[in-house]
Amino acid sequence: MKVIILTIASAAAVGMLVASVFNVNSDGDSTSRHRRLGILSHKVLYDPQTTVIKPPLEYLWNGKNIYYQTALATDPTPDKVTRHSYQTMYGRFLLPYYHQNPNMKMLEIGLGCDMNYGPGASVSLYKALFPQAELWEAEFVEKCVRQYQGTEMMKGINVLTGDQGDYGTLDAWISKSGGNFDVVIDDGGHQNCQIWNSFMKLWPAVKPGGLYFIEDMEFARHDKKRKAQAPCDSNVIVPEKLKEMFDVLIYGEFGQQRSESDIEFIFCQADACVLGKKLDADPASVWWNKHKA
Repeated sequence: MKVIILTIASAAAVGMLVASVFNVNSDGDSTSRHRRLGILSHKVLYDPQTTVIKPPLEYLWNGKNIYYQTALATDPTPDKVTRHSYQTMYGRFLLPYYHQNPNMKMLEIGLGCDMNYGPGASVSLYKALFPQAELWEAEFVEKCVRQYQGTEMMKGINVLTGDQGDYGTLDAWISKSGGNFDVVIDDGGHQNCQIWNSFMKLWPAVKPGGLYFIEDMEFARHDKKRKAQAPCDSNVIVPEKLKEMFDVLIYGEFGQQRSESDIEFIFCQADACVLGKKLDADPASVWWNKHKA
């Protein structure tokens, strides 16, 4: 009799776990999902607030939905999941990275001072998703930063100001922050030269194994987004530069072997891409030095 009771109890527990793993609330409720973000172990955890068993490693198979639902619950909701569908790349790459590196150091370019809903939407999202991370925000409009810096929204956020397309400014950002970023997100000015100059300076400041996200590249071919900013000229189109890097990964173009590149992968979706740095990246790689100009 005891064996039968234990078997039934075990089956019930497994049933609860399976139901938790595969159930998606039909009412679109994000609260219970949001409470399952902090899974940092491989154990099955019980959450008394939701009376469900948390599935292990949910951020691996459900990261896209976690990011999306958490963003929708943020007020204001960032355009990352309304106008764009960036939950695809952030759910696939950023959430798993954070749960493996909860103390990650992340820099985002673009506080959102020019957004119609005001600044800080992504800051609120990151605080919810990455509570243990060291967060840095870089913004061009210094007046806006001063206005909001003392608010609850900016509590715990490190701030940098200046033009992301200026090499001197970028050097100052690296110096003040200490560089050595796990993650960089470029959601800044969207000019090709701003994006490219930032990448040329900040990519070397990304840790081996780190991630570099570039948003809003759908405008890259527009004339208004091709303003020259030394050392970048008006002929630079960032997606075309990424295609050159892609060719190195696939074909070993430019007379160099892909092994000499410090880029492990490039993943692109609508409007945006993410680059991953090799764990054994060599800062003085031949390929990288030849493509700094």
